Amino acid sequence: MRREWLALFAIVLTLGRGAMREVEKSAAREIRQRIGDGAFTVKLEPDGVDGLAQGRLKTLTVDARDFTLNGLPFTLEPERPRSGRIKQFIMRMTNANLRGLRAERAVAIIPEVYYDKSLAIRKRIFRLSATGVGGCEIVVSETDLAAYILRKYAPYIREVSVQITAEQTTVQGVAALFVGEVRFKAVGKLAPRDGRYLDLAEVHIEIEGANLPAESANLLRQFLNPIIDLERDLGLYDGLAIDEVISELGKMRALGRVWIPNKRE
Repeated sequence: MRREWLALFAIVLTLGRGAMREVEKSAAREIRQRIGDGAFTVKLEPDGVDGLAQGRLKTLTVDARDFTLNGLPFTLEPERPRSGRIKQFIMRMTNANLRGLRAERAVAIIPEVYYDKSLAIRKRIFRLSATGVGGCEIVVSETDLAAYILRKYAPYIREVSVQITAEQTTVQGVAALFVGEVRFKAVGKLAPRDGRYLDLAEVHIEIEGANLPAESANLLRQFLNPIIDLERDLGLYDGLAIDEVISELGKMRALGRVWIPNKRE
């Protein structure tokens, strides 16, 4: 009798592992469709022995590097069943380019994610149906931020450099104004606004080494800000909110909340 139970246990375990491999393949296929070129791995850790067969996962971890993305790699379809559960969904990204903004690295950890287990196993289609809210960290270097600003504001800004320290951020370069090309310098602090925007706040602006009149300085400040709009510039219409920006020597770290957005119709 003991051998029979052991044999049955082995069959259940094997079937469960096979189911997890199918879910793993389905998730990898979904990511490949979203990120195109780049290297990535998908790893599943089941939530206990019986979790193998029941679609309960302790973690789903995605490691990706050297890729371009036009939005988050997953979206929700809330009408689908919540037959599979992921306790913790981890995304670790290195050298990721999102609509012209390169991040050295980005990490997102999202709890309580649900998916359609039957669809993933039978048809190898990975569809998520519900999500919790987790935390994220995105690291961008001053060089990559400068390249992004130059691209965003072309042809009005012809040349730009960015210097980030713990105390302040300096953006300077050449701008094409109605009077011709002039050198400008803006000094302030990188700060989030409403979860969606990244501003150069408390900014002091000079043109050709001279302070601007208050009205002109305010117009240029409005032109520069927001430096990054998560929705308009990066296409992140939902799924990410930046709560804090920590400036360090040569880079910034954006910290915030992350979740999986509903599929956009």
